[in-house]
Amino acid sequence: MYQIPILHPVVVHYPIAFILLAVLTALAWLGWGTRFWRNVTLILLIAGFIGGLGAYFTGEGAEEFGEGSTRVEQLGEPHHSAALLTLVATGLSLFVLAAYTGASRRLLSSGNPDEKDMPIVRVVVAVLVIASAVLAARTGHLGGLMVWGQPVGTPQEQTTGQQAPESGGHEGHHE
Repeated sequence: MYQIPILHPVVVHYPIAFILLAVLTALAWLGWGTRFWRNVTLILLIAGFIGGLGAYFTGEGAEEFGEGSTRVEQLGEPHHSAALLTLVATGLSLFVLAAYTGASRRLLSSGNPDEKDMPIVRVVVAVLVIASAVLAARTGHLGGLMVWGQPVGTPQEQTTGQQAPESGGHEGHHE
């Protein structure tokens, strides 16, 4: 029977996908300002934040799997910090959008289905969601470097003519 020794490599893809999709829907909401795009963005941010929590906590468990690896020792803390910043940015995006959605339902809405949402809120949410996506990309990049090392064709490889040496540990070994 196949077993997954650590869940982190499986779980991390979900928040990345949800946050990147949230960028697209936040930009659509920025442009059109309709409730539909606001609600889709809200749903994606909820999913991205919950997935981010799952990735963060499964990453804590994966940390011991890479003990003894030079790459994990070098990149583990920056990866962890970037993951935390991604959670904060996503959580802040979610908070602003959820608060606006709640307020618009109670206080701001005139009942007109064609009414546009406030432009300043759309801009703030779009900027926060883009920041969240950039941080998620940085987090993923650092995680990929921990597992796979430097990409082929990097300056280090070009100057030495060989790939960076593998260190001890279990990087890239997922049975």
